[in-house]
Amino acid sequence: MYMADSIGGSGSVTNTAAPACSTNDPQVQEAVDQTVAAAQFGQPNDGGAVAYQISETMARTDLTQDQKDEYIAAIVQLAGGQSNGCGSVDERTAGKLLAGLSDVGTAWTGPATPELRDQVTDAISRGVADGRLDTDDLYGIVSNPGSYGTRQLLTEVRDGTVLAGVANRLVDDARAQGYDINDYQTGPETLTAAADIANMAAANGNRSAANAVLAEITRVEAQGPVTDDMTLTQAMMATTAGGGQWNNLYERDGFHALSGLLNSVSQTAANQPAQDKLFAALVRSGDDKYVGGLDEGSNRGSALDQLGIYFDRNVGRLAETDWRMDNTGDFHHGLMQDFMRHVMLDTDYGRVTQTQDALTNEMTRLAVRVGDTNLSADQRETAASTLGAMMGSLQQAGADYIAHAKGDAEAKVAFVRQFTDTITDKLIGKLGARLPEGDVRDTATEGANNFVDALWQKLVDYQTQAAQGHVDETTGGLLDLARTIRTAMAPGEANLLNAFDLRVELYYDH
Repeated sequence: MYMADSIGGSGSVTNTAAPACSTNDPQVQEAVDQTVAAAQFGQPNDGGAVAYQISETMARTDLTQDQKDEYIAAIVQLAGGQSNGCGSVDERTAGKLLAGLSDVGTAWTGPATPELRDQVTDAISRGVADGRLDTDDLYGIVSNPGSYGTRQLLTEVRDGTVLAGVANRLVDDARAQGYDINDYQTGPETLTAAADIANMAAANGNRSAANAVLAEITRVEAQGPVTDDMTLTQAMMATTAGGGQWNNLYERDGFHALSGLLNSVSQTAANQPAQDKLFAALVRSGDDKYVGGLDEGSNRGSALDQLGIYFDRNVGRLAETDWRMDNTGDFHHGLMQDFMRHVMLDTDYGRVTQTQDALTNEMTRLAVRVGDTNLSADQRETAASTLGAMMGSLQQAGADYIAHAKGDAEAKVAFVRQFTDTITDKLIGKLGARLPEGDVRDTATEGANNFVDALWQKLVDYQTQAAQGHVDETTGGLLDLARTIRTAMAPGEANLLNAFDLRVELYYDH
C-alpha cells in the first residue's frame, strides 16, 4: 500500500472522512477498478489514459451524481496514496492517478476538457461538503511541487477550515524542503501552492493559513536572499512562470498567488509592514532581472486588481509614508509613483474607476486639511506635502507611461488625459460638495482665503480650459492640474506652498 507521507507529506496521515466506497456499491467499485487498470498503461508521468477513463465514467448515464461523486472521492484518495473501501494501490499507480487528475485540472489535451474539469471540480467540492473528503485527502493530491492542475480542482471547495489545513501543511513542507532553487530545493514552488490554497481558504472565511504564509516569507527574507541575490518572493514567482502544459492556469502562478495573499491575510497593524514589503516587490517585479513578474505573460488582470485593492485601501498611509522615507533607502519611497506607472496605467488593470475614487477621496481629504486653520501647522504642512507627493507621482507616472509604454504615442497621451480629466471632474465634485449651499458654491468668491473654496474655483476654470483644448501636450493635463492646485494655494501661508512644491518637484522629473 502506498502511504501519503512517502510523497512529500509532513508526517503520517489520519483521515477523518469516511473512506470512499464504504457503501460497497458494485458500480462504483467497477468504475474505480477500470480507472486503476487504465493506470497500468503509458509512461510514469503520462496521465492521458487515466484522464480518458475519468471522462468515460463521468459521461455514463447509468450512474447517479452521487455515485460519480463517490467515484471521484475514491480516485482522489487513491491518487494521494491512501486506501479506501475500493482497495489500495502501489506507488506507481498512485502517481499515474495523480497525473490523470492533474491533466483533468489543466484541461490541456485529449479527453481532459474544460467541461470535464468543471465536473470533477464540482464533485470534489461536494465531496468535501458531504464529508467524503477531508484535509488529508486534498493534501494528498497537491503536496507534490508543481501541483497546478490538482490545485485548480480545489477552486470550488467552500470549507475554509479544510483548505487552511491543507495550506498550513504545505507551509511546513516548504520549510523542510528549503528555498535554494540553484540547489534544486522545491520550497518556493510548495510555498506558492500554500499561498494559492490559503487564498481559497481566506475567500471562505479562514485567514489563518494566509497569515502563516506571509509569516514564513517574512521569516525567510529577514535572513537574506535564498540564492545569489534572489529573494524568496522573487523565487516564488520565478519557479512558477508560465510555459508547458499548464500555461492556461495563469491564476495558479506565483505572481497571482502572492498578489492575492496581500488581501487574504488579516488586515492588521502587525501584518502591515510585511504586506507593504510584498506589495512593493510585486509592483516592482517588472524591473528586476528575474522571470515571473507583472511584466510577463497574459491574463494578469486579476493579479493587478489585487494590487489595486491593497493600494486603494491604504492610499493615504502609503502616500504619506512615501515622502517621509525620502533619502532613507526605504522601499516605501517612490512606491506611489511605481504603482501608478506599472499597475494603475496598465491597460489590463480593471479597477481604474475605483482607484480614481480612492485618489480623489484622499486628495479631497488633504485639501480640506490644508485649509483647516483649526489644525496645527505641522498637520497642515503634512497634508500639503502628501498632496504634493501624490501630484508629483501622478505627473511622473503619466510621463513615464507616455515615454516608455508600447503602442501609439497619441493614443497613450489620450489615455493619460482621459484619466486626468476624470480625476479633475471628481475633485471638482467632491470639493464642491464641501462648500456651503448658495452663492458661495455658485461663485466661490466668499471666503476666498479658504483653500478649498479657491481650489474649487480654479479647478472649474481649469476644466473649462481643458475642454477648449488648452492642456499640456506631454502629460495630458497632469502638469496643468498640479499648477492649478499650486495657484490656489499661493495666496496662503508660504510654508504650505513650499511643502507642496518640494514634493511635486521631488517626484516629478521635469
